[in-house]
Amino acid sequence: MRRVDFDVIVAGAGAGGAAAAYYLTKAGLKTVVVDKAQLPRYKACGGAIPRTVLERFPFAMDGVIQAEPDKVRYDFPGRSPVDLSLPGRPVAMVMRQEFDAFFLAQSGAEVLDGTAVTGVLEEEAQVRVEAGGRIWTARYLVGADGAASTVARRLGLRQKRRLGGTLEAEVPLEDARLRAEHGSRATFSFGVVPWGYAWVFPKKDHLSVGIGRFRPGKIDLRSALEREMERLGIPLEGVPMHGHPLPSYQAPVWPFWSNSSQERLSTRRCLLVGDAAGLVDPFIGEGIRHAMTSARLAAEAIVRDDLSGYERAVWQEIGHDLATSGLLADVYYHLPGLCFEIGVRNPAVIQQFVDVLTGRSRHQGIGRRLLAVTARWVLKGMPSQQTRIE
Repeated sequence: MRRVDFDVIVAGAGAGGAAAAYYLTKAGLKTVVVDKAQLPRYKACGGAIPRTVLERFPFAMDGVIQAEPDKVRYDFPGRSPVDLSLPGRPVAMVMRQEFDAFFLAQSGAEVLDGTAVTGVLEEEAQVRVEAGGRIWTARYLVGADGAASTVARRLGLRQKRRLGGTLEAEVPLEDARLRAEHGSRATFSFGVVPWGYAWVFPKKDHLSVGIGRFRPGKIDLRSALEREMERLGIPLEGVPMHGHPLPSYQAPVWPFWSNSSQERLSTRRCLLVGDAAGLVDPFIGEGIRHAMTSARLAAEAIVRDDLSGYERAVWQEIGHDLATSGLLADVYYHLPGLCFEIGVRNPAVIQQFVDVLTGRSRHQGIGRRLLAVTARWVLKGMPSQQTRIE
């Protein structure tokens, strides 16, 4: 058999693909990243990344950080909001086209953009990937090509995937009122769409506003977003909107690891990371952190020359946490108004979620903690006014 073209082909140049390329090239593997888009490309994404994620890498990312909010607001139409401070500015806001391109450049991997993967054939000792009108060969293939992953479809992986959707717009931050109100604060608006929320995230010279639904179903996201932004006084007239499918993690049938799960994420020579693997938080829609963690796990499996433990590693480091988040989402999104009143208004509860959002904590074990602090809070009497945590 002739020598393969690459050690690894990475399909997709998003956060997961770029991180996988970084880890693989640093391990000395000849790696190429192929992406159907001309890079850099816009991606509909809030772009919020915990600082703890950025600190995993040995290079500064200050040049791609657009903003670092020091406050967060949780809102619900018709009710007073809940404001919290974010000491130390633990969340960085980025634009994905800049962040992904920067990260990809740090990897040193070869990049073929404008090159769509159209076919995958897994053989005993190699993978044959059809892309850009020709066949490329590699020892391994990483599918990092998003929620509607071609790699997953060609390999018969994630056949039970469940997709929601997001819609986002970039609103110029020209008005002094907008800058004063939203320039250093992230806002989450619940109760505006079933199984999801709207958001307002500050960037350098604009606001990233969007809405996401984390379950399948027909719904007019555009109208819901327009209504919420009108309520918040943020103009959308003439601002382009961008949509994107959003996967939601599906846990194994049994809540503890077994030899089978609902969705396979790997074969003998191919594996999925990030959105392609469905590794998006079903409660808050976060995906960048999990994409980059799964990229590390994928690279470690490839360097070991053994993918058999990849799904177990994903479950242990990511999946268990997301499964817990799914249970919390089932409760919250079935009773959003009640949960906002007895949960979001409870300082101890909302601090738990701030800790998850900022990467200081995980969902695992949060259920017991939430029950305990909620019971104590209700017994002491729920406040009727806006809660502020400093």
